[in-house]
Amino acid sequence: MPRLSQKKSKHTHYLQFISDPARLAKALADTEPTEQLTAWLNRLKRLYGVPFNYLVPNEKMLPNESIRFFQVDFNWIDALLEGACSIGHANETEARHAALLTAKLHAACGMTGATGNISAPTQVTGFLLRSQVVSGWPKLEVVAYGQDGTELTNVLRMEHISPSLLLYLVEGKIDHLLLREPAVGLHFGIDINGEKNLRYVTVPADAPAGTKPGDQMAVEPVPPTFRDKGNRTLKLNQLAANTATTLYANQANNAPDGSKLPFTSAEFALEMVEGTQEVEFQSNGSQ
Repeated sequence: MPRLSQKKSKHTHYLQFISDPARLAKALADTEPTEQLTAWLNRLKRLYGVPFNYLVPNEKMLPNESIRFFQVDFNWIDALLEGACSIGHANETEARHAALLTAKLHAACGMTGATGNISAPTQVTGFLLRSQVVSGWPKLEVVAYGQDGTELTNVLRMEHISPSLLLYLVEGKIDHLLLREPAVGLHFGIDINGEKNLRYVTVPADAPAGTKPGDQMAVEPVPPTFRDKGNRTLKLNQLAANTATTLYANQANNAPDGSKLPFTSAEFALEMVEGTQEVEFQSNGSQ
């Protein structure tokens, strides 16, 4: 059975060991943070798990149908990580270990980008969008650009944190960005102002030089007729008839001899095709 003096001697030796920063640093030189820990901190740096009221303290700062740009403060992120890692520092020994391992831990947990690669960006900006657009177009496309017009491609996070709220983080400083409908197929419809601009099916002789089939016509748009305006239900037969009448009146669906060409579903489809809608936002530069 060891004597009390032997136990005391070992404890004294241990205290001397942890009190010597050089010896402790040498002992911990090969210690690496676990993959599970760095992955969790990687997500934390991209604001996963951070309560929303820490990001937006007051609801009035992000009203409905608004967008707010921001820049990530890395001092705040460092404090966030250190706060998360401080759990369990119950005594001086653990505090000494943490002091030596903190820098290594911060270096190991970068930020995972769109390609899956982990990087350590020097600048991260983003925006919060609160709008019905977020819920209406779940596959909404975002393209961010820097001040020199270069696209910012290393997207660190793009997520719906509620049905109507989108959080976006990207490496670099956002100067302006485009929000657009997902370009996954053909879109048919009328213009957002409730009218329908027409395109040339055939090009008449008096059209401007360089005009091609499919180019927009410089004529009054066709006003649609609604079956139920409250629900925006169109009378397609009436819209097709009005479209054909306008095309024929402007020689835009006619043979070279002036005779009318058939107005079929193909011509109607050409007129009804709509490009994807997009909106550009400009940052105010105060990030």
